[in-house]
Amino acid sequence: MDIWLDTTNVKTIQKAVRVGILSGVTTNPSLLAHNKKDVEKTLEDLLHHQEGPVTVQVVADDTHEMLQQGQMLYSFSNRIIVKVPITKNGLEAIHLLVRQGIPTMATVVFHPRQALMAALAGANYVAPYISRIEKMGKDPWEMLNSMTTIFQHYRLQTKILGASLSSIEQVVKCAEIGIYGVTLKDEIFEKMIEDNPATLEGVHQFSEDWKKASSSLFSS
Repeated sequence: MDIWLDTTNVKTIQKAVRVGILSGVTTNPSLLAHNKKDVEKTLEDLLHHQEGPVTVQVVADDTHEMLQQGQMLYSFSNRIIVKVPITKNGLEAIHLLVRQGIPTMATVVFHPRQALMAALAGANYVAPYISRIEKMGKDPWEMLNSMTTIFQHYRLQTKILGASLSSIEQVVKCAEIGIYGVTLKDEIFEKMIEDNPATLEGVHQFSEDWKKASSSLFSS
């Protein structure tokens, strides 16, 4: 499973890079709008502090404007993946961008039929909103299983990136289903890497036992 971070927090990104688990960074208009820096500077920082792609979402509703914004984003850096909402106009924009060799991620996905249409249009990634699906009273795991089955059945190359995750249990469930990856907010990432009390207890016991051993193995 690939781990992406849904953040503009450089410190969190650097931490993920240090432990060697970061595949990329996702953003959305809200994240970028709430950042204290201007958008261009924020994107430069996100590209500088990690080697993977960065997703940036178009904000237009019209297909032609979506296409233009996607082209501008990709001209800013060829490591940018253009996020496009999965609307009718968005589907057309995805198709046109992909034909120009611009990578895309279909976003705000709530149903397998949307994921299928995005994949057939050529999207490189689809991002289903796990927690939001659940809040709507639907079963996100049934939908993820359906997406996975459809993609495998037709050998579609589009990757499923689970988004809008609110717990480590949801992350583990995504891993069990076997989707390509997840994108995590800062607090979920921190919970994923935090120390387990039982592990710390075990390490402490090992340390105490080692002190009783007659060894110069780790002496400098």
